[in-house]
Amino acid sequence: MPDPPEKPPARPAPGEGWDFYDESDEWGRGEWAHEVEQPPRPWPKVSVAYLVVVLVGAVGLVLMAVVGWGQADDGLFRPGALLVATAVCLAALGRALLTDQAAGMLVLRSRRIDVGVYSVLGVSAVVLAVLVPPPG
Repeated sequence: MPDPPEKPPARPAPGEGWDFYDESDEWGRGEWAHEVEQPPRPWPKVSVAYLVVVLVGAVGLVLMAVVGWGQADDGLFRPGALLVATAVCLAALGRALLTDQAAGMLVLRSRRIDVGVYSVLGVSAVVLAVLVPPPG
């Protein structure tokens, strides 16, 4: 008959500096979190769609910032705001049409939620870009 399993070490009192203790195996024995080998985290999947969205949004933000810094006239503010809004609308379009693999980092939740949130934010940004006057 096999020897009975050894008892796991007693749980440390709170504040003693020990890591999380995992009681996950069939005998009630666990491992300290720092002893468990963690698989390396995969790099996020950067797709062309994501890069397009980021670049369009960045150009819009730069245009708006140049106006805010006083380096250009107010005529660039609205196109910059519309470019940021267009970037969010492009994210909605890309998430709706592309597969999860092709959408890359545009994928946050389910397709319906992503498209809905991106669409509401994009349309709201377009409305604000058209209605809000430039600073100054």
